[in-house]
Amino acid sequence: MVRFVGTDSTGLPLKRKQVAQACARCRRRKKRCSHNHVDHDVEVTPRSTSGDSETVARTSADRLTPPSFEPPPERNDNHRSEGHTSRFVGDLSPEAILMEATSLCSTRDVSVRGGLGIWQPRAPDSNKSASPLALTSPSRQAVQDMLKAYVRSHCVACCPPAPDYAVLQRIYAEKLDPIFPILGGHLTAPPQDEVEGRILQQVVSLAAATDPEATRYLHLNVNAPLLSRHDFCTSLSNSIQTIIDAGIITDRIFLTRILAAFSLYMQPRSPDEADIPALLNGRAVHQMHTLGLQMASEDNHTIGQATRSLFCCIWALDRINGAFYGRACLIHERDIGWNMDDCIAEQAPLFRLFLMIVGLLDNVIGLYRPGNRQEKDIIIELPIFEQMILDAGAARASSACLASLEIFYHSVAILSSQSPAENRSTALPAPATNSRRSLAAERITSIVKQEFHGQLSYLPIIPYGVSLSLSVSYRKMRHSNVPMFRNRGKQAFIANKSLLKAMDDTFWTAKTMVTMAEQVLQEMDKVVASITQETGLADASRDREIPATSIADPRGIAADYPNPGGSDMSVLEAVPDLDVFGYFDPTFNLGAVDAALEGNLDFGASSNWFDWQQLWG
Repeated sequence: MVRFVGTDSTGLPLKRKQVAQACARCRRRKKRCSHNHVDHDVEVTPRSTSGDSETVARTSADRLTPPSFEPPPERNDNHRSEGHTSRFVGDLSPEAILMEATSLCSTRDVSVRGGLGIWQPRAPDSNKSASPLALTSPSRQAVQDMLKAYVRSHCVACCPPAPDYAVLQRIYAEKLDPIFPILGGHLTAPPQDEVEGRILQQVVSLAAATDPEATRYLHLNVNAPLLSRHDFCTSLSNSIQTIIDAGIITDRIFLTRILAAFSLYMQPRSPDEADIPALLNGRAVHQMHTLGLQMASEDNHTIGQATRSLFCCIWALDRINGAFYGRACLIHERDIGWNMDDCIAEQAPLFRLFLMIVGLLDNVIGLYRPGNRQEKDIIIELPIFEQMILDAGAARASSACLASLEIFYHSVAILSSQSPAENRSTALPAPATNSRRSLAAERITSIVKQEFHGQLSYLPIIPYGVSLSLSVSYRKMRHSNVPMFRNRGKQAFIANKSLLKAMDDTFWTAKTMVTMAEQVLQEMDKVVASITQETGLADASRDREIPATSIADPRGIAADYPNPGGSDMSVLEAVPDLDVFGYFDPTFNLGAVDAALEGNLDFGASSNWFDWQQLWG
């Protein structure tokens, strides 16, 4: 005989109950006993007599009752499943066989022929918290209650006033949401819940704050002073993270959207926070797997389209985190029930183009996985960006948005070629690699500095592309044997450093790269000045010295920056074999700079940005 064992809310089997026995009185009378069937938790021993059976039962019940500070566990199976959303149980789990045989409400997955498991629906309970982070321990529940009170009194109030938020929302809707629509329809139909509606406004404000137009609207209260971009984003990030950690958001779908959006737009401020964006991405992927968004379903068209769009956003974010932070991808194609090509084809034009570029990035990441290192130069063929625009149907999209995606495309192009380790520090890399990287780096610098100066969609892909361009110019300046190319590389290095300097109040990777670049340029100036004086080239150096310049902020804000590296390396043309970097101060950690700037082209140092910031800050 097969006996189906019940499960608790976590899916684990319940502890087996002791078989009910007749009381001593009924055993003597040879009659069916119903005295002990009311409460199965009451333990009756067979050795009890009629006089003390009630006493033994009461004593056993008292012994099983937990102390007063620990609430007794809920035994009712009807209440056990309440307060939880539907969950997916795969066929590899023994629970699936029992659940399919006993539950009339379960539905079979139809993503592939035969299915992969079943869905078990659960009705919500209005009397219990449905929070994914619900805690049952009284001490931890008390801490969570205090955190919720703090959130409602402090974090919920941290939001721009209505007039300022209207501008920030418009910026987000015009420049950011078409490329990465992680918030879905919540922009036009905000949640009814107060906390969910407020954290939505905070995420939108945090994302839009990077735009130059938002500079005049960075207030957090009606009568509050205008904040700097750094202070504004820091306050919002603290509030958003506290609300998430408090477990107040009960809608898992909405929580997944917030986690993914915050992972993309949140900027760490200290070494302790360096891994928070990757951690948030991991939590978003965890919620996605819990909800089964990676599995195909037969929902109606509207719900299915929203599910596929959300899944595509999380899939793209997972690949971007792999490139930004040197992390392993958490979502694998073998675990996806959807057809990715069909999902991408159903998206809006700009988002479709973005996903197509992420698909190229996914192929490029394969070059850098352990075990895939090649003994010869390898390069991945990429389609022409213009053809990709036409294939995505985005020809009529905003030019500024297309330029932003072109920067992302050229960033992937820089990474799409790989050389053996022994050839990465040579002056002459493979011809295809050198041409592709040089052209892509120059296009990134030109777009940010001149063509669409101050008009781009300032997603994190913009500073990431400029940092790759900086690494390409550093390598050319570092390893070239011809003074003309060394000087050309230095000028490109200075230009990219200036572009990152204008964004370092928002993007932490930009600030780290700028710090290292300025240290290198200052050390180069010292070496060039020393060499020109010792070799009698001081007069030529004085005639050709480049004065300090006023550099325009690429986001459209005028800014004056000092110009380290103003000395002209072309004065050393008389000694073409001279290696300037060989004359650096021995106390200058040139190896660390090489590892950081050149490792940026190899996904090697991207997860250690704050290590470099601590070293050079």
